[in-house]
Amino acid sequence: MAATVGVDGYVTVAGSTVAYLDTWAITPTIDTPEITAYGNTAKAFASALRGCTFTCGGTLDRTDVEQAALMDQFEDGTLADIAVRFYILPATYWSGNARLQSQTVNSQVGDKVSITWTGVINGALAFTSS
Repeated sequence: MAATVGVDGYVTVAGSTVAYLDTWAITPTIDTPEITAYGNTAKAFASALRGCTFTCGGTLDRTDVEQAALMDQFEDGTLADIAVRFYILPATYWSGNARLQSQTVNSQVGDKVSITWTGVINGALAFTSS
């Protein structure tokens, strides 16, 4: 099996690539409510609803149409679902509808200005590999 390297990755929103992103992460989760009954000597858990959170970030570029659209959601308060794809290769990616939760702009003296978004996948996360 060939190695997959991060240089091939990118993120799209509504079909357009978000410029200057250099990191993304998706974290699938499963709720595990406790179902321990009285008298049990050890805790018991059940598997419940699946979910997924994500982060993506890179160099801030307010002139990039896709970055500007994501920032506008926070600036004008119109948070809405966005169609995202997290690519590892041109035809291999995870996709779903996402809801942004936070935006962080960060800078250090002598370094680039960075931006990071976090959010949740609203519904199922699908994997595609051609």
